Amino acid sequence: MVQKGEIIDLEVEKLVYGGEGIGRCANVTVFISNVAPGDKIKAKIISVKKNYAKAELQEVIEPSSHRVKPFCALANACGGCQWQFIDYEEQLRIKQNIVKETLEKVAGIKTEVKDTLAGPETREYRCKIQFPVAQTKVSKRFLIGYYKKGTHEIVNIKHCPVQPVIIDRVTAFLREQAKEFTLTAYNEKTKKGLIRHFVYRYSFTNRNFILTIVINSDKIPENLFKFCNKVKEKFPEAEGVAVNFNTSCTNVILGEKSRLITGKSYVTEEIDSKTFRISQDAFFQVNPGAAGQMFSKVREIISENTEFPEVLDIYAGSGGFSLFLSGIASHITAVESSENSVNDGLANIRQNNISNIEYLKENADTAIPRLASEGRKFGVVILDPPRKGCSEEVLRGVMELTEKFVVYVSCNPATLARDMKVLSEKFSIKLVQPVDMFCHTYHVETILLAERF
Repeated sequence: MVQKGEIIDLEVEKLVYGGEGIGRCANVTVFISNVAPGDKIKAKIISVKKNYAKAELQEVIEPSSHRVKPFCALANACGGCQWQFIDYEEQLRIKQNIVKETLEKVAGIKTEVKDTLAGPETREYRCKIQFPVAQTKVSKRFLIGYYKKGTHEIVNIKHCPVQPVIIDRVTAFLREQAKEFTLTAYNEKTKKGLIRHFVYRYSFTNRNFILTIVINSDKIPENLFKFCNKVKEKFPEAEGVAVNFNTSCTNVILGEKSRLITGKSYVTEEIDSKTFRISQDAFFQVNPGAAGQMFSKVREIISENTEFPEVLDIYAGSGGFSLFLSGIASHITAVESSENSVNDGLANIRQNNISNIEYLKENADTAIPRLASEGRKFGVVILDPPRKGCSEEVLRGVMELTEKFVVYVSCNPATLARDMKVLSEKFSIKLVQPVDMFCHTYHVETILLAERF
């Protein structure tokens, strides 16, 4: 058995969901960060549990053939990307393996998993950026960036190569002007200070953005009004500037209420001839290029297996899947609880001249059991839940509502596998397709097609 504080030699066998590598020492599974498959390393044991241990990298003795030089100067400090030091082809293979092993371990399902679809862009792809904010103690200089790996210490990012270049320029301006306007940054420990986050939503199509400033207040001070207008004046790319109110003592970034200060509250994105309105606080995929791949793949899967089905789109958001499926479906019922997302979805339907999509503004946990009790039937049900996955009520309702297929789109392999274990009472997996929505991170999007037996 390994001991806390012990220095061990370890060969990294593989990476798992969460980004850690694993190796074995004295028949103990050891988890360790910042490693690549095939690395031979020295590591220090930092904790020992009943069935595993955690270690800290001390030295790479013999680097993996998959190690590469990160293209970002802050890759070793910043927690925004975890895998820049691993070659991209290997990242895709790791994600495929994670999905396969998670389905097997959690759901007890052995199945083929297709090669991960590579992102069309692996740099400057991230179109939603959420920067926490802090201030230095003495100079009161603003720090804006991502958290350092494993901490809540902010890495002051001046250039991030996975987001559009304009964001660097705007962030530099915010950093400089916040002090000029005597604004303060929120302090997690004291719960004091005004600005908590700067949140961007960028449009690849129009090369513009919305900036949302999240504040620890339910009122907007006069200097913040002036600050917002200054940003809009300085940057013609700024489609709008809004303020979001969040006085909760949690890690939730956005509060429930926002106020537009200047300009528009949304940007538009063109994906495969479809126009999407994306409001500053509505959900939309962070990578529009990969989102287009995913929407197209789901449309392809459904068109190959059915003919003009009636579709139920659960957790529909602003209608990405619904819009792409409108041409191959007889009718689509989109279920979504967020008012902002529903408003965007309705605007998208009008903008794209679509007549066979209807929205139900209702929580899925109540809407799905209700539709099942009414005896509704659908040829295809699409599930695209948040990271926590689906509730038992939704899964049980889906099993009553679906005559043929479930398409489950997941951003979390663990909850996908957990939910598939329930659905496997009546459905068998027909296809599993990972998609690289979040390049250079451990996150993976998965499309799973399940067929009723």
